[in-house]
Formats: sequence, C-alpha cells, structure tokens
Amino acid sequence: MINETEKFLEKYKIKNKTVILGFSAGPDSCALALILDKLKIKYNLKIVLCYFNHNWRKEALEEETFTKEFVKEHKLKFYTEKAPSNLPKTEECARNARYEFFEKCARKYKTDVVFLAHNKNDNVETLVYRIIKGTSINGLTAIPQKREIFYRPLLKIGKKEILNFLDKNNQIYKTDSSNTDTKYKRNLIRKEILPLFEKINPKYLNSIENLIQNSINAKKIIDDKIKEVEHELIKNKTFSKTQYQALGKEIRLEIINNFIGEFLKYRNTQNLEKFDNFILNNENSKISINSDLFLKIKNDNVYIEKIIKKSNCEVLIDKEGQYVFEDIILKIEKENKKIKTFPKENENFCFLNFTFPLTIRHRKQGDIFSPCGLKGKMKLKDYLINQKIEQSKKDSIVLLCKGKEIVWILSEKISENYKVTKQPFYKVSWSKNE
Repeated sequence: MINETEKFLEKYKIKNKTVILGFSAGPDSCALALILDKLKIKYNLKIVLCYFNHNWRKEALEEETFTKEFVKEHKLKFYTEKAPSNLPKTEECARNARYEFFEKCARKYKTDVVFLAHNKNDNVETLVYRIIKGTSINGLTAIPQKREIFYRPLLKIGKKEILNFLDKNNQIYKTDSSNTDTKYKRNLIRKEILPLFEKINPKYLNSIENLIQNSINAKKIIDDKIKEVEHELIKNKTFSKTQYQALGKEIRLEIINNFIGEFLKYRNTQNLEKFDNFILNNENSKISINSDLFLKIKNDNVYIEKIIKKSNCEVLIDKEGQYVFEDIILKIEKENKKIKTFPKENENFCFLNFTFPLTIRHRKQGDIFSPCGLKGKMKLKDYLINQKIEQSKKDSIVLLCKGKEIVWILSEKISENYKVTKQPFYKVSWSKNE
C-alpha cells in the first residue's frame, strides 16, 4: 500500500505541499493517514486531517476525540466543523455539505490538494449503483482518481488489503454504525447485492475494475474524436445548425452533452435527444435549458442565451459624483470646456444638458424617448422595436432617466431634449464594476 501511494504521489507530482485529508476515523482514512505520516518527510508534505461532523450520530463525539488523539500521536494538524442542525438527513445533502467543507479547508490552508480515502470497493459500489439507476459510458468510469482538487490514492486498493495493513500496523479505527443501515442505497448494495456477485465470481472486484478501466479507455477515444469535431464545429460558443445536421446521431448527442449537459437538471439520453430533435426540426426558435438559460437557433447559429431577469431597483442621482447600479459604475462630472469632438453613440460616455435629480434603472411601462436627431417623442418600446433589439436583451438595457423620459440609453443613444446646446454641461460615463 505504501508503494502504491508513492506511485500515486509521483504520478501527480505531489511534493512540497500541504495536503488536506478528509478524515472520518474509519479504516480507510486511518490507513491513508498512516501511510501519509510515513511518507511526509520524504515528500515534504504537511498533513492536515479535516473532520466533518454531520451532527447526526451519537458516535461523532467519540470519532472527534479519536481523531484528536491520532493527530497528537502522529504530530499532524487537525481541523473540524459541525454541520448545521437543519441539514437534511439525506445522502446527497450530506455529500454536498462534506465537499463544501473540504473546499473551505483547502482555502483555509492555501492548498489545491485534498485527499479522499475511497477504495476499490467504493468504486465498484458506485458503478453498480449507477448501472441500477441508469447511466452512460461516462457513468461506467465510476469514481475518478483525480477531479479538480480532489485526489483518491487508495482507489485501486481493496478493503481487505486496507484492513490487513491496519492490523499489521496495530492501528485501531472507528466503525460508522450508519454503514449497516440498508435504508441507505449504497449500504444495501454493499450488504446484500455484492455478496451475490461474489457467489457468482469470487474475483468480481477485479472483473468490475477491469470494466471501469476499459470504460475509461473507451471514453478517452470518444472524447478525443469529439474534441476534433467540436474544434471544427464550435466557434465562439456557437455552432452551425447545418453542419450539426450533417453529423451522425451518436456524435450529435455527445456534442449536445458537452455543450449544455452541465446546465441540465437531468442529464440522460432522453433529455439530450429532446434538444437534438429541437435543433434538427426548428428555425429561429429557442428552448429552455433551465430557469436561467435557453438553447437558441437564429440564422443557422445555435448558441446558449442567458435569461435576463429584469430588476425593478433604481438609483437616485441628485448631484455630481459616482453611482453604482448593479455591475455598473456611473460617473457624472461638470464640464466647462468647449466640445471639440462628440463621442460616437456606442461609446461609454456622452455629453448632456440636464438638471438633477435623475435616476438610473431598467425600462418601465410608459417610458418615452426623443432620439437625438429626430423631432418629437415616441414610446421607448417602439424605439427598441425599430432598432431591432432582441426581446431577450431589452430588459438588460440600462437607462439614465428624468422621470418617465429617457435621457440616455447607455452606449446606444442620447435624447434630443438633453443634447448639449449651452455651457456648462455634464460628461456622463460608465464602466463595469469589476
């Protein structure tokens, strides 16, 4: 086990680092902590054991006490937190809270390495669970050795080998009583389903691990091919419907999976086929991906469009100075110099004559506008239609207003009624609030 962990450290070049170890006081994390303790000098590692108390079980206090004694004996650092009392008692909520805790620990100790003690048995259980629930080749790859900041050095080591290692090193550990409760699906798989696998094939762990590795290899071949197609197809997060239609269905579904899959609540074949059919059978239309995004087709271009949720807030402007509205900083300053060159309409500043107060906001019902260079006034709604501004973008337009009258549509057009005709006047500019 020590040799396997050394190979892992060499593979991922983990030296001279602070390593967070997700510690539970169970056999797997105890074994990994023991191994890291033996290797910390050779690889110049600072080990921090981080224990997350889900605040569910009575043994949690014992486990925390055990962990404190363990780190004291091995001269390691220790950090712990309790989950909030209102954390729902579900596997998914517990997992999400745990990973958030580990990410917080990584930030606290300024590292990008978090070790988790998943083993070969865990990997097999995950695969079986996914097969039962329904999965693709992505799911057949089971738990990855590395994902972002998370590393799993024991993933190719079986439970029996881990227990033997602890026994040889006279290392005690704690057992989680919830691991025997078969109301949790993973426990049901471990306690009742996998023993049946063993009756059919005593070496089922190795057989399933081979399936996982073959799936990883196959996925790499698929990913390499899809990347080639995507490189030709997708430009600036947009692709051609015509080119997409010319692809085979299998490739199209992989393209869609990569293009919008991360935004889908349910990423399955049926859902991906729905978006594939939409692209094939529609022109200049859009379909909802989730509450914030659309997949849109326009003039043979397919792209993701963000839904702009109109804000009703507004900021009062009653004197010169800087004002913050959402992600915009608006600056107003008095000018006395003669204007030599007027800015173009799409620039981020303009010159205006007005009196305070003004407001900065998004559009409202009843807004009126007198576009510079034209006589008379019109509804803002009609102006936006005439300019062929897309419906989805209308609510995101930022306006400088005098009551219901538009003074400046930022970086679009000023009002005829507020153009500079005398001195002094104001220079109004805006920038993004980074």
